Amino acid sequence: MVELTPRREIPTPQLQFLSDLPEERSKQAAEPVEIRSLPVEIRSLRIEEFLQARSLSPNSKKAYLQDLQRFLNWSDKSWGTVTRRDVALFKTHLINQNLAPATVNRSLTTLGNFFGWMLESDHVTKDPTTAIDLLPLPEPEAKDLSYEEVCRIYAIAQSRSHPERDIALISVLLHGLRAGEVSALDVGDFDKTRLHIRKGKSDSKGRVPLKAQAVNDLNRYITWRKERGEVIEASSPLFLSCSRRSRGSRLTYWGIRDVMDAIREATQIDLNAHRFRHTFATDLALRGIDSQHGMTLTRHKSPQSYKIYTKRAQQLAAERAFYEVVGEANPQDEASEPLTE
Repeated sequence: MVELTPRREIPTPQLQFLSDLPEERSKQAAEPVEIRSLPVEIRSLRIEEFLQARSLSPNSKKAYLQDLQRFLNWSDKSWGTVTRRDVALFKTHLINQNLAPATVNRSLTTLGNFFGWMLESDHVTKDPTTAIDLLPLPEPEAKDLSYEEVCRIYAIAQSRSHPERDIALISVLLHGLRAGEVSALDVGDFDKTRLHIRKGKSDSKGRVPLKAQAVNDLNRYITWRKERGEVIEASSPLFLSCSRRSRGSRLTYWGIRDVMDAIREATQIDLNAHRFRHTFATDLALRGIDSQHGMTLTRHKSPQSYKIYTKRAQQLAAERAFYEVVGEANPQDEASEPLTE
């Protein structure tokens, strides 16, 4: 008879997860993984790539980022899963926020530009913005300053703490430059007869000839700076800040706005830097300049954008013709008088 060896008890298996090991726990603590934030980071990364791929001024970049951030705040969907219905609902959301129609359209246009770039870059397979219509907008009107208003603005500039700079600044703005373009000007961009615009909106570079008054005002301002002991080089900023906080540094876009705000408060004229651009373009149209030449000087790329100035000039010309025909004095002669040389 064979004796059987007693059967040994097999112990119950004990499962041990890697995450329970001390070394794994310490590794996880040292390297946290935030999975929930990953989609947001990817969406923001795509926006950053989009902005880097475009030639935008700092102000335009800020506006684009603000527009796209509105969509990020409204939806947590990944870019590839956004549908036309989502964009339509986003449009309704913007309208319900009581935003101006122009602001709604700008946000939708920015989103469309972004998805167009995403499609071209193979980040998405479709553009969900193509079937979304923009809101109808009233046709814009030129907001030119009258001759009398320009005279009042110069008078206030003459009475300010730094009249040499402020008068030269107004004279340059009255040649159709945007505030950001004025801020970017260096002394070397002024060749005594013209200004060379090297940094313009949407790459709208070019040269702008100056009237004699503007040349004199700029020369007087530069001479004033030299008399104060400043060593001026071609790379020196053309316009400097005179505030206590940033005295001697380049006058920024926001610094120009502060000057305009101060003059507006003193004159009670609804003033911003862009109204000088409207005044310049309307004045050219009133004087009968060819539209193509006018667009070259203002660096407009769209005839539709420039049309608002020619329309305003045609209206004023028609009013003048009316008073000539009926043999009466035009009560708006002073208000509509072209700017002096």
